[in-house]
Amino acid sequence: MSKFSQYNIRIPLSDKSDILYNALSDRFIAIKHDLELQDVSDLPKTVAILLQENGMLTADDSDERSEAIDRWKQEASSSSALTIIINPTLRCNFNCWYCYENHTNAPIMSHDILEKVKKLIASSISGTDMLNISFFGGEPLLEFVRIVAPLITYSEEVAGKSNKQIRFSFTTNGFLLTKEMISFLSAHNCRGMQITLDGGRNSHNKTRISKTKDSFETITTNIKRLLDHKISVTLRINVTPENISDCSDILTWIQNLSDEQKHYLSVNVQQVWQTAKTSNISIQVDNLLDSICQLGVYAYPAILDNLRRMCYADKANTLLVNSNGDIFKCTAIDFKTEDRISNISSSTIAEDLSDHFKRLTEKRFANKSCIGCRIFPLCLGGCHRSVVDHTDNDYCIYNEDQTKINDIIMTIIKDRVRRDMVQTKR
Repeated sequence: MSKFSQYNIRIPLSDKSDILYNALSDRFIAIKHDLELQDVSDLPKTVAILLQENGMLTADDSDERSEAIDRWKQEASSSSALTIIINPTLRCNFNCWYCYENHTNAPIMSHDILEKVKKLIASSISGTDMLNISFFGGEPLLEFVRIVAPLITYSEEVAGKSNKQIRFSFTTNGFLLTKEMISFLSAHNCRGMQITLDGGRNSHNKTRISKTKDSFETITTNIKRLLDHKISVTLRINVTPENISDCSDILTWIQNLSDEQKHYLSVNVQQVWQTAKTSNISIQVDNLLDSICQLGVYAYPAILDNLRRMCYADKANTLLVNSNGDIFKCTAIDFKTEDRISNISSSTIAEDLSDHFKRLTEKRFANKSCIGCRIFPLCLGGCHRSVVDHTDNDYCIYNEDQTKINDIIMTIIKDRVRRDMVQTKR
């Protein structure tokens, strides 16, 4: 016998058809608007088979919530890859108005902390197959010569001796990149960079102010050089109600890229969080995403799917070393010492991280508000920061708002359509 999945979400499209999406299988189908989904025994055989194939009908004795939790735990606790995020400094060459970090008198990583990071890498690599080193900040390229390059060289040596795979990535504003840096990174298995633009040239240059150069021109030129070296770039476009209409320069720039360059580029469009609560620009964002995909480059918004696109900070084998040696999990914080999980000088780093992971996992799945939620496999109580920030065990980050839930599902479906469109163009 079968039953309807508890994670089916039905969204009306028109007076003739609806979308049926399943949050556990991550599949969707179109169904007739007047199709009744009340009694499994009343379903036409062809419909029942279709629903079963897409995870929308399950066995009577199935426990879908446990399946979602087990899959999350398996992925989150995997030791196949170790990710170490490093903040060489919290200083920055720009002063973007929306940045949550305090760059004033921010520390830079000392030689002592650098050597301890090296020891951490050397002592940790034996327990994993893949080592991911990611540089964050502040602006990590400010300390390229003193911190970044030596760490890359050292990490490669350690990985080589241990016969382990290694790759490097950066979150950077891209302004300080030089031809020499790019050649070095290309030769040392740098696999990806996230670089941000704040709208088109005029809007961007008003946010990322340089007294000596056109920052939009400098950054886009550097991105092209990275693409030419086959270094993948995620171009993040930070949009606001003021700059969303000023992105034609970006579209023109993408249009003028070669097919080979486009192959290494993806675009992530995100509304600046300080404006999201007061201004809804989702239609403009959709239009921008569609325009970019029509140019043959995959573009995507913020997508909620903590089961298949797990937050990096939720993974047990991820840690962040701040410039002062404090250890955290998440980059979207202000790195206050009182909020740290451990410190690079501690002899109990592994234990501290393990205790933190166990405590947050228990809290995440003790949340009673999640028990009957139809998007539980997508949300799972939110990202790492959401679980940390809620002192209560029982909370819903979407306040059980059905409109928001439908928007989440439609965002996923639109993204699937855009991905298919880009693959067809390629």
